[in-house]
Amino acid sequence: MEDVRPDGSGSGREQGDALLGFEELGSELGGTAPRPGSPLPRFRPSLSLQRTRFATEAADGSTITVDVNHTSQQASMYRNGRHVSTAEMPARFAVGHDRVEVSATRYGMQRIHLVHADGGQRRLDPAPGTPEHWRGRLSRRHPRVGRSLAVCAVIVLAANLALLAPQLLETVSHSAIWARHAAPLNSPIALPAWANTALALTSALAGVERALTFRHNRLLDVDTDVVDA
Repeated sequence: MEDVRPDGSGSGREQGDALLGFEELGSELGGTAPRPGSPLPRFRPSLSLQRTRFATEAADGSTITVDVNHTSQQASMYRNGRHVSTAEMPARFAVGHDRVEVSATRYGMQRIHLVHADGGQRRLDPAPGTPEHWRGRLSRRHPRVGRSLAVCAVIVLAANLALLAPQLLETVSHSAIWARHAAPLNSPIALPAWANTALALTSALAGVERALTFRHNRLLDVDTDVVDA
């Protein structure tokens, strides 16, 4: 029979279970790192803007899961559903003679690969319910839609680069540091504030689309890289 205290609280085991639940919830919301050996919490799609998850099978047959928290910029590795370690990104986790490399931006994942000792590597699989899993399933079921989204993202980022870059350069050229070495520049393009805001928002969406499909180009994605920095 469970012990009940005079104040109506349950046994120590019940309180421990409740405390563990609060710890798991706090970890999901970007709080403290999971305790070593703690179980892998259920992935909540409602938090997919804050975190994501990937998994793969290691050489010894164990299941390696990496839970990525974009809010805290941390990644946690689990082996067979039990927490092993947590590190700030970019992170590296040893898996026997291999390693898992993890890096992300504000827009999504840049790298989530299992790197073998011989140099070979492969990307971990997105866990069901994650944005990356949903985007991959969309491309498999509707290839034309997936390709259209990818093309639209490229067009948006290219247009954003052509329209915002001159304005940004003009703003920078009026700084004191620039004035010491050269005359200020005048942008041939002058858009109203609402248009620049719309371009920034569509650029952010395009950056998310490319992150979900693991696409990145140093020139095309320079705007999103600057914002992330």
